[in-house]
Amino acid sequence: MDYKTYQEYSNIQGALDIRKENVIEILQLFVLISNIQKLTFLKYDFKYNNFIYGFTVNGYEVIEDDINFINNKYSIILKDGDIIFGKLTFNRKIWYRQVLKELLKKSRIALRKIFEIEKDLLSQNTPLNIFIVTDKNTTKFANKLQTNLDILLNAEINVIYDITKISDILNMKNSKNIIIYTIQNGELINDDSELLRKFNEFIIVIGPNNHNLSLTCGKLNIENYVSIDEFSPELIKNIILETKYKLINKNKYDNKIIAVSGISGGTGATTISMNAADIIARNNPSKNVLFIDLATTKAISNLFLSQNPIPNYSIIDLVNMNDFDIKKNMEVGLVKIRENFYGINGIQKHIDRDILEKEIFIEKMLDYILKASEHFNYIIIDAGISDATSLKSTIYDLVNEIWVLTEMTLPHVSKLKTFYSLMKRAGLKDKVNFIVNRVNSLNEISSSDFDSIMNTSSKEDKLSYLKIPNDYQTLGKCWNYCELASQISQDSPFVKTLEDILKTKEFISETTSKEKAKKSIFSFLNKE
Repeated sequence: MDYKTYQEYSNIQGALDIRKENVIEILQLFVLISNIQKLTFLKYDFKYNNFIYGFTVNGYEVIEDDINFINNKYSIILKDGDIIFGKLTFNRKIWYRQVLKELLKKSRIALRKIFEIEKDLLSQNTPLNIFIVTDKNTTKFANKLQTNLDILLNAEINVIYDITKISDILNMKNSKNIIIYTIQNGELINDDSELLRKFNEFIIVIGPNNHNLSLTCGKLNIENYVSIDEFSPELIKNIILETKYKLINKNKYDNKIIAVSGISGGTGATTISMNAADIIARNNPSKNVLFIDLATTKAISNLFLSQNPIPNYSIIDLVNMNDFDIKKNMEVGLVKIRENFYGINGIQKHIDRDILEKEIFIEKMLDYILKASEHFNYIIIDAGISDATSLKSTIYDLVNEIWVLTEMTLPHVSKLKTFYSLMKRAGLKDKVNFIVNRVNSLNEISSSDFDSIMNTSSKEDKLSYLKIPNDYQTLGKCWNYCELASQISQDSPFVKTLEDILKTKEFISETTSKEKAKKSIFSFLNKE
């Protein structure tokens, strides 16, 4: 499925915000007229058949986190036919007058509009599947569990005997899956152990009160082992509800966030990240690509991407807006490069580096990238020099992949070894991809020397790395004229190699960008 265009998204999101404000205003008026101190709105979560906290209205004040609402004794269900929108709770009885009934009616109408808008906005909403994996010894128990969970949860629930039969479903990017094993012994878990190590799904095991079985599940990263002695359908429901926000959320748009870092300055992080973003955008005209310049020295990507030597705004202005709105963002640092390709200017003054490292800015930036990731298929971040600052650590934890650029010289490889050790201790080893830039340069060490320096343990596999040739003729000319090699030298060794890397990672296909462009009628923004 393709993304909504920003214009479509902006229109829908704007209508949704207006309706939400309308509901708040109606409930504020309800509080004032009814003479109750405050009321809380709980939104109905149809997927989990549960009410979740929305907000509390206290006169003209809106409280987004009110822990005291649990003491409320009285409630009103807001629904239209069989569709439940939410629930109002308050702490004392009210006298129903006609004006209050009219306000409740208006709130239901507004909530109905919100329901319809969200249904449109979230039309690709991730479905929840629950698979109960059982063997012949626990079939009756599994079937009974299915019946009970059907009542307690609004989800697709199936009993299966062979988990390999649902591998295609588990590999889909537009679903959340919960796997529940019902076992009498460890045979089924042992048989599936290799698969379970690879799964990102949330797994619950219900089995005998056996310490060894529990430990086995723990080794397979199964956090929830429920003894049959403690089992109840309500307990399983609560585990699901308490952890639903921790489920691996396979992004419905199958997006990728990549950080490109150089082990030291000048290793080519900016060059490779800019050209990679441009190649991905050109080869995927129906996908949205965002380039973020997060270099902690004066940014230069604006010279290449927008031909703007002195941009008026940077990532600092954009992130500090606290608002992901396409029109507003394009006024303060978001730059449209092409229909499906956007960029964010980096800092222009060295003194701005201190702002990048402030905790409040990092939190805002993380929130901005997460919101942007809902609308861009690919986000390429030029993260500058590889280090373990708070800023970079946050980025490395967020992204899907970390490309670490180095050169095959002793000083660079020594720094690389230290950085890789930090990544391993942080549990980020599997995200790291090594790219050796400017291969066959002077003073280059051999591959065997690289392996002997980097591989400190005989138990570890040899580190693999990708290579980019020293295409100084192409890149030197491009840098002199502030041009992207991917735009003016598409047959150059540098561009061809970078394309091969992106094909290997399946960021682009074998189909050329020109062929794809002819087939595509995609337009990221409606023409003005």
